Amino acid sequence: MDSGKKRVAFIIIAAVGFLFTVLMGLVPASLSLVALVLAILALAASVLAFAAKDYYYMFNPIVRMKHMTAVIDSGEPFYMSPNGNSIIVRDENEVYATSFIKVPVYSSSTEMSDEEKLNFTSLFARLVSISKNPIRLSSQLNSINKDEYMSRITAKLNESEQRYNTLQNDKATPAKELDRVKGEVTMWRNMFDNVSRSNSQELNLYASITAVGNTEDEAINLSSLRAEEVAAGISATLGVTATIATGNDILVFIEPDYMIPPATITEMMKYKSGQAE
Repeated sequence: MDSGKKRVAFIIIAAVGFLFTVLMGLVPASLSLVALVLAILALAASVLAFAAKDYYYMFNPIVRMKHMTAVIDSGEPFYMSPNGNSIIVRDENEVYATSFIKVPVYSSSTEMSDEEKLNFTSLFARLVSISKNPIRLSSQLNSINKDEYMSRITAKLNESEQRYNTLQNDKATPAKELDRVKGEVTMWRNMFDNVSRSNSQELNLYASITAVGNTEDEAINLSSLRAEEVAAGISATLGVTATIATGNDILVFIEPDYMIPPATITEMMKYKSGQAE
């Protein structure tokens, strides 16, 4: 802030403090409580007057608060590109397109020796130089939507139970065969109970890169070219097959509804309520 505004603030607040002091002198002795309040206000104004010289930047937003207008944008912060390979953000006359690259990781540091950990870390250090443009490398722990997996287990369980009931009703069924199918039913039921009770998660490693253009097509094409370059570099460096995320796979990295699927939330609520009972 310039010294002129600080000086004006000092004069105004000091004048207010002086006014409180004058009023305190005019208050009759019978109104001692009023005089005490005016004395406190005068002291506070004096402190603020001297503080304004060094801390004017803190008082200015409070004084101007009534003149501030909060604008809430009802528009979407981003939208999917027509080819589904990137997300688009518009900023006045410029268009930003961001593409995401999925990086599969098949090993864990808990299973590596110290030398293997060092080599693995050096590989990631090399990823910094695979592109001339800035890239972001990140990992994210997501909850898994187990609907499809649970459906397959349920189908296997129903199939084995039906086969067991059929064999049980057939008196000619050998006891060994009946025991085998009964064990299969038990296996699928235990698997169903364990999977439905646990909170399954997966670790996703991904890279993202952004390109800016004057038009949407320009930004999308630049982003796609850079993403392909990054994917090729990651694949060659880490020895894996990095792929460009498309459609809903992109939303897993940026949308809460896809990070934690509603079906998973429902399963967790059912499990918690079952524990409470």
